[in-house]
Amino acid sequence: MSLKILVVEDDVVFCRLLTKFLNNNRIETRDAQSAARARELLALEKFDVVITDYKLPDEDGLSVLEATKNSPNSNSTKLLMSRFRDEEVVARARELGVVDFIQKPIKPAEFLELLEKLG
Repeated sequence: MSLKILVVEDDVVFCRLLTKFLNNNRIETRDAQSAARARELLALEKFDVVITDYKLPDEDGLSVLEATKNSPNSNSTKLLMSRFRDEEVVARARELGVVDFIQKPIKPAEFLELLEKLG
């Protein structure tokens, strides 16, 4: 699978585990722990998939997805992670092009299966 993924997650330990898991499955990753850093990376690099947590320290994950509109990543597949499912957030995320929601805690096999479908 040859995907390049941006992972936006403020929990440093979880972010490292997730990127290591993806790298071990031969998926190229970059990570950001804030919306601001994610926007910097989105302006500089092209990603096949953007995965963002909803709750970030500086803004919510929807702002990261909004930033993809005016970047080289406007056609990237968008995924949103959260521990909670709020229908208002889901509706707004759909408007921004989110194709799937990842419920935390993530089940590695299901997560990899989803990415394989995208790749």
